[in-house]
Amino acid sequence: MTENQNIFTLDKNIWTQDDYEQMGWHDCSIYSLTFLPVDEIGTAHLVFDIDYIFKWVDPLKPGHPFSFWVAPCTLIFKDTFALTMNVDRRGGTTDMLEVADLYLVDKIEQEANRWVYEWKIDLQEGSINFKSSGFDQIVRQKPILTARQSLTLEERNGISISQAPFEI
Repeated sequence: MTENQNIFTLDKNIWTQDDYEQMGWHDCSIYSLTFLPVDEIGTAHLVFDIDYIFKWVDPLKPGHPFSFWVAPCTLIFKDTFALTMNVDRRGGTTDMLEVADLYLVDKIEQEANRWVYEWKIDLQEGSINFKSSGFDQIVRQKPILTARQSLTLEERNGISISQAPFEI
């Protein structure tokens, strides 16, 4: 990634579990989650439509707000199982779910070069726990510099789980 105040360039448009250590999902908004069936025996991918914050930009002057490089992304956890969700929206706002953090809890080699990852997504409103064979995060649009941590529906071209990455 290359960036300054007004320029931000991505090195790639698809990120995977191999990139986990250099990624962070804090304050990312979740617009939707769904299950995509993989086969007839019930295997499915857990898919999120999120606004991913690629960069927090420090204010030019102390005391001024941050700005953010944000892009809509499709986050696909492959072959998901052992899913538990605990979300409590009572007393909350009607805004989207918001990620506090995404943790790689464990990584176990099932067979030679076949891994199972255990994930925990802490939300401001609860948590989502599951296991998967990995993830792909597909960047659907070029990141936008904004004063907000999420985009408007118009800026992000609506809600989508498209797996088509934007051209770098």
